[in-house]
Amino acid sequence: MQSTSPAFSSQRRDGKRPVGIAIIGFGGLIGRRHTAHVLSNASAVLLAVVDGAPGAAELASQLAPGIPYYPSVSEMLSASATADKSTPEAAIVCTPNAYHVSVALELADAGVHLLVEKPLADTKAAARTLVDRVHEMGIKLLVGHHRRFNPYVVAARKVLMASEEKPDTAVGPGVGSVTAISGLWTTYKPEPYFVAAPWRRSRRQGGGPVMINFVHEVDILQYFLGPIVRVSAEKILGRVGVGASDADAAEDGAALTLRFASGAVGSLILSDGVVSPHFFEAGTGENPMLPRARRPLYDHLDESDNSKIERKEQEEEPVDVYRIFGTHGTLSVPDMTLWTCGEKPRSWENELKVQRVELNDDPRAPFDRQLDHFIAVVRGEVPIKNGPGCTGEEGLRVIAVCEAVIEALDDAEGGRVIVDTHYLNNTYESQINRW
Repeated sequence: MQSTSPAFSSQRRDGKRPVGIAIIGFGGLIGRRHTAHVLSNASAVLLAVVDGAPGAAELASQLAPGIPYYPSVSEMLSASATADKSTPEAAIVCTPNAYHVSVALELADAGVHLLVEKPLADTKAAARTLVDRVHEMGIKLLVGHHRRFNPYVVAARKVLMASEEKPDTAVGPGVGSVTAISGLWTTYKPEPYFVAAPWRRSRRQGGGPVMINFVHEVDILQYFLGPIVRVSAEKILGRVGVGASDADAAEDGAALTLRFASGAVGSLILSDGVVSPHFFEAGTGENPMLPRARRPLYDHLDESDNSKIERKEQEEEPVDVYRIFGTHGTLSVPDMTLWTCGEKPRSWENELKVQRVELNDDPRAPFDRQLDHFIAVVRGEVPIKNGPGCTGEEGLRVIAVCEAVIEALDDAEGGRVIVDTHYLNNTYESQINRW
């Protein structure tokens, strides 16, 4: 099916052929990041960039000079079939949410393995269609929930796995059996963010903080604690005069209560209309376009030398966005502070022991880690099942929770909604064990 170009056939020093990748929707914020990471990865070769937006051709010459540009997937595939050009072995889909499935289906039918940006789809019905199709076609599908590769998430999950192995202790270190989790994703997106991409305010087009931002939270919460089975939601007051009477206007935020299949419960405040440092990107410093938030240790500082030292120390103290409560301890993330009773009996009368959970020393950015994992999956070097990457079925479970939240938000009195498992089955999960 694939022709071979000199760039595509060149061998790396380790003898492995780079994986040919196309970026679909390269012109958006997330598409530009993926383009840069593919270009800098020695195990990948960028074969094409695709985007139908006005000015995309000129942008392609700036972001990926010399790389073939196409305004559509069909034109890219046609060119590969008729010219001496390689059909990409894999593609990263970065289009607006509403187009994820249609684009991914076209690529899957052409035999192209997929990394689809989050959310996998704008509805769980559409996500189910895609997951079933890639299974039928033998296509490997991952979803771009890159936070799984963030060092803070990796370290937190390690603590939780140790806790699961020894739920009646705080060793490992661990928190014991997890009973609850609280979270915050609260910040202010300025008007230019929405002007640049009006779909971000449209519910029908997959906009709003539930489908744009909370999808990340859902994936991480389920990655930490297992499936969410019930949600309750209350709307947060919206911005004055912004789409208040528009039926298609997306929500501004929500106060959420979550029930996990494990019996644990969770609460989360979600808003893109408040000024706050408590959101994942600011807490971890993950996004180079956004400043990292630091928590001050003191309210007032003079200008003495000692105070300058204290001020320096303040700059190293991150804000927290998750607090995970267990029977034997509490872990906050990303400040990675673990509170336990240590060797003492559990009691509020005993002073708590404070530990810092260490991060690993992997220097790669989460997007690089995710790309390396995707390449290894495409090559068949690692299985999809039980790996750090988000599978299609797991991405579908995220959509099911988000749809339940939106349904709950539509209840004027604050709805409680059971997560619909009708679209969730084990067909795909049982098949990917062989990959």
